[in-house]
Amino acid sequence: MLKPVTFLLLGLMALVGCAPLDQSDPDRRNHAMILLQNNGLVPDQHVRTYVEDVGQRIIGATPAANADWDVYVLDTPRVNAYVLGSGSIYMTRGLVALANSEAELAAVMAHEIAHLVAEHSAARSGRMEQVERQVLSETVLADMDDVQRAGNRIASGFAAFTRQQEADADHRGLIYLAKAGYAPQAMVDFLRAMIAHETLEAALAHRRFDPAQANLMSSHPASAARVAAVQAALPTNLTGYMGRDAHLDVIDGLIWGADGRNGLIRGDRWIDPVTGLSITAPAGLSFDVGEIVVRAGDAEGRYISFARDLSRGLTPAAYLTELWLPTMEADDLRGEASEVRNRVINGRETAYVDFPLRSLQGPMTLRFVAVALGREMLEFIMIAPAADRAAMDSLFDTLQTVRILPRSRLDDLSPTRIRVVTAVPGQQINDFIAMMQVDRLARERFLALNNLTAGAQIQAGQRFKILVQ
Repeated sequence: MLKPVTFLLLGLMALVGCAPLDQSDPDRRNHAMILLQNNGLVPDQHVRTYVEDVGQRIIGATPAANADWDVYVLDTPRVNAYVLGSGSIYMTRGLVALANSEAELAAVMAHEIAHLVAEHSAARSGRMEQVERQVLSETVLADMDDVQRAGNRIASGFAAFTRQQEADADHRGLIYLAKAGYAPQAMVDFLRAMIAHETLEAALAHRRFDPAQANLMSSHPASAARVAAVQAALPTNLTGYMGRDAHLDVIDGLIWGADGRNGLIRGDRWIDPVTGLSITAPAGLSFDVGEIVVRAGDAEGRYISFARDLSRGLTPAAYLTELWLPTMEADDLRGEASEVRNRVINGRETAYVDFPLRSLQGPMTLRFVAVALGREMLEFIMIAPAADRAAMDSLFDTLQTVRILPRSRLDDLSPTRIRVVTAVPGQQINDFIAMMQVDRLARERFLALNNLTAGAQIQAGQRFKILVQ
């Protein structure tokens, strides 16, 4: 009965491991895995050199200044950062694009280096083991409710410890920023930008985000309380370099969001610009394009993802039973599977099988679906509350939306990019919102992208980011 808790803890560790990454594995293997999971490095050498220069400046102001460091920019739209114990810092393209100044970028690096200097990774591993032992020694796991309660207690105890480390890294980071000559205020600015970005992402995905609460599963919980704590810790009467114009010059033209290698999002639809394959997200969900998998989920327990692979001449049913499911670990698929069911949906052969799944949200149904698509096979994974048949039906109905669009619909399909524009006398926020080439929430996107409030006043000469295609 302990296995479900252990399984959940492994997932939690992967989600809340801000940085540094696991030092039990060789850093070379960690480096290769990071590149694999994040589309490699940004191809623009100008962007990479700029970020490397900022990194070396902030590194020089830390206790680790004498060590050899490498700074990388990962080609992924996700807003994230990592650091390896050997001295490798990773910034994502999404993070570089979200920042509005060089000092904000430096603030993130200062925070990450602080984690390494303070040896937070080793402390986290020890704390996780301690909390797990304490909770399990006090709990008799008699049924799934006990498993859920124990998992929640372990997660809560570990998250509190993580927040303490985040506060410590923020404090150290402010010191490094000031010593490097950057404005410490930039750390507050970027935390606010993160809250605005998470709020927008939640709105795009039809989810609710409360900035007053830290996300339990977040590796960098940018809560309102954290912002207030950093604001209160700012040195008084201390200014420094912001580097807004220098930063905007570098990111002008940078891709925002998916780069198209695994498809693009237009409205609620995912589209492969090469093949024309199109799939519409279930009602109330919004797709997120990963390096290999496209996924969507909500707080009610619905989850859907899909990927593509060669069919190898197999039928969907044979693909499921002979190729796909045998790659799963036995512990990943607990309980008795349903029989494999065959359907024809929009003329495409389809096969699926259900498994019972335990989670912190209660009993769930896990469905594997294989859909024939020429020489390829679409692999769908769907999860929904076991007691909510309509929830699973809403996910399964996604198969009805699988289409191949005509070439004429793909000619103008290209990644979204950042364009930096300068305000002229008389321009207002609405003028810039009208320039945004997005399908919805243009106002919210413009404000979040530039970390502005709704009542912000525009002055001639100010520079702003807009999104164009």
